[in-house]
Amino acid sequence: MDETDKIYLIGELAAATGVTVRTLQHYDNIGLLPTSGRTDGGRRYYTKEDMLCLEQIIFYKSLGLSLQEIRDKIVKRPTSSQIEKILHEQEVVLYRKIEDAYASLASIEAFRTAIAAGNFPSWPLLTDIIRTLRNSNLLDWSQNTFDDAQKENLSNYFAQKEAFDFYHAWRAIALKAVTLAMSGVAPEDPAAQELAEAWWNMVLEVTKGNDERIQALTQIQEDRASWPEGDRDLMDASQSFIDLSVKHYVKSLPNDGKEYGSIFRAE
Repeated sequence: MDETDKIYLIGELAAATGVTVRTLQHYDNIGLLPTSGRTDGGRRYYTKEDMLCLEQIIFYKSLGLSLQEIRDKIVKRPTSSQIEKILHEQEVVLYRKIEDAYASLASIEAFRTAIAAGNFPSWPLLTDIIRTLRNSNLLDWSQNTFDDAQKENLSNYFAQKEAFDFYHAWRAIALKAVTLAMSGVAPEDPAAQELAEAWWNMVLEVTKGNDERIQALTQIQEDRASWPEGDRDLMDASQSFIDLSVKHYVKSLPNDGKEYGSIFRAE
């Protein structure tokens, strides 16, 4: 018997996938995953194709989709292009879930920083910030049109370091800036200066002091209208506090950090 012709009794499928027999019976009864047939003894059996459908159901269910939503997504006998599309959709969903978690963790850290500085942000503020962050995703940036110079000047850096890590580092700092600003923390406060140092080091890590990279990064900042909505709103809300904090911070640096001033608008 060819592997594609292999059949699985309901108990075997349950054991192979970790789904209970009762759940499989329910999926059969509601037509979500009908059995392919019954043995001569009347026992339900499934095929390899059914197992592939069940794997899709398990994945989408883990993402919190309803059975009705899952029903609309299941693809039987998918072609190679359909499989690629399914994998891409799953990738996008997973990235969004990961980034939601990062946003929540960054919000908690931002609040801790504000409280340590003697300020107490409101809980509605935390909720609004998290909601704003969830309006953007790193994959949304693929829709952003970077010119050839920007791509060339920054691609070498991101070939060596995951853009994912940089993206979350940037958002965490910007989020902290919004929280400190709305909590009444002054730009010269130690908490603000710690933030300024983190921002400064983050940008230097990307640019390495290279003039072309600095200009590429500056241009991306100036083209903020084309950014994904949530990231644009976050940068708009945090930029002023970051600028003021960095302006104070660079005074402690050689030459007042003038060679990098355009990045921070600190000139």
